[in-house]
Amino acid sequence: MHIVILSDTLPPDSPGGAGKIAWLLGQGLISAGQRVTFITSSTGPSRMEVRQGIPVHVLYSKYPERFVAWLSLFNPWTVWPLNRLLRELKPDVVHAHNIHRHLSYHSMVIGHASKAVTVFTSHDVMPFAYAKLNRFIDPNRPDQMDGWDYRLPFGYNWRQARLRWNPARNLSVRHTMKHYTDIRIAVSYAHKAALEANGLPPFEVVYNGIDARDFEAADAGIMVLRQRYKMEGQRVIVFGGRITPAKGEAQLMAALRHVKQKVSNFRLLVLAQPSAHTERILREHADLAEHIVLGGWLDGVELATAYRMADIVASPSVCADSFPTVNLEGMAAGAVPVTTCFGGSREAVIDGETGFVVNPYDIETLADRIVRLLTDEPLRQQMADAGRARFLQQFTLEKFSERMIDVYERALAQRKQR
Repeated sequence: MHIVILSDTLPPDSPGGAGKIAWLLGQGLISAGQRVTFITSSTGPSRMEVRQGIPVHVLYSKYPERFVAWLSLFNPWTVWPLNRLLRELKPDVVHAHNIHRHLSYHSMVIGHASKAVTVFTSHDVMPFAYAKLNRFIDPNRPDQMDGWDYRLPFGYNWRQARLRWNPARNLSVRHTMKHYTDIRIAVSYAHKAALEANGLPPFEVVYNGIDARDFEAADAGIMVLRQRYKMEGQRVIVFGGRITPAKGEAQLMAALRHVKQKVSNFRLLVLAQPSAHTERILREHADLAEHIVLGGWLDGVELATAYRMADIVASPSVCADSFPTVNLEGMAAGAVPVTTCFGGSREAVIDGETGFVVNPYDIETLADRIVRLLTDEPLRQQMADAGRARFLQQFTLEKFSERMIDVYERALAQRKQR
């Protein structure tokens, strides 16, 4: 099969998020004997280039953020060149990932018109929401672990977006999904429930996977990284990505204040691009400053080394976090996840066996789970081993690629029967 993967961003331009998963999938498909071409966007000139031996077509797109609700449906900077490209490439499958800004939802209409099987993977709630989804969460119910109502009430998106609201946006996305996609993929059952609760047509679930080889690191490298961050003799909690309110910044910091009363030798290693926001964390949480290390953005061997050095990976999001990759990365490297109950984390992490799943608003429980892992090394190692085994069984890049190839083959067979 020739598979064209569409993604607004790709590594190294955007090293994390959905673009990284799309890139990994392409590598996995190639290893499984498939032909893969990528189409992405950039604020630079349109061009064709080769990245790690894979052809990548880059389309120019640049416009003000305030127009995203309109141009995410049909972006004239990309739809015309994309139409020409797909007619030239004649792929068997067009697989769209995060196309809700530059390549636009109309890319799926073009894929359908090119006679290719068209597959859409949603990585977040953008097909129906304008921002992170948290309205279903009651902060006053820290004991609540399930039973969420994901449906947005009438007028909710307008109240969130105000002047940036497009009344036709969600109707157009639903129409495109229903009539111009052969199969729609959600990355967890919680994510599927949120999408379908808001009027989108049915989705299948295919869990993301990552390459186990990306999380191998030498002991010497771990020692070097500990010295660089001055963390010799410290227990390490890794937080990957931007610490923001939606990612549970306030809840994690509140929990760490409890933790430091019982454990003195720990560090929170924040792996994010340096910014005014990361500097603000140190100012606003000055009482925790000695326990916080701003590690910057790591990739490749250094990222693997940081995870191998970690005892815990924390992802206490207070929004619908579809399927946090950090949980898979932690389990692959032997670090134990302490993660949110909101979204798809519990489908990767088995609470009490391969990590802990908590309601981040339950600060005492969040702190207790961190303390237990930092002070009970046999328990932590047992969970780390169980997590590694679960990762190898369910969430490797090979498993991910196999599942997606099955999706493509079923869609192609269905197309032939019509």
